[in-house]
Amino acid sequence: MAPELNPGKIVKDLQERADFVLNADKHLAEVVRLLKNTNETLENLNKVVGRLIGMLDEVERRAGPITNVLLRMDRLEEAALNIERATLGVESAMLALPRALRSRIQARTKPQTEQS
Repeated sequence: MAPELNPGKIVKDLQERADFVLNADKHLAEVVRLLKNTNETLENLNKVVGRLIGMLDEVERRAGPITNVLLRMDRLEEAALNIERATLGVESAMLALPRALRSRIQARTKPQTEQS
């Protein structure tokens, strides 16, 4: 299929291209404005990242490297899970005891209220 030759479209396209070339200074000004905005945005981003790095440096100075802090948090989480498992184990063991024995144990472990 041969491309359609439409003189009207060709002339219109040439006029649009000529208009673009003749107004290149306006388009260039827009591009320069966009670049300035981009530069300002990157400068602001650089400041924010600089502050963030400063905060992280302060945390590392106080608490050691971030990896140490993360390892400590992992160990604390593991300890909490171990305590939870142990508590569940004690509860299961208590439930396995006969009811009469359970009642006696629970009565002894309840805090005694002081009477005035």
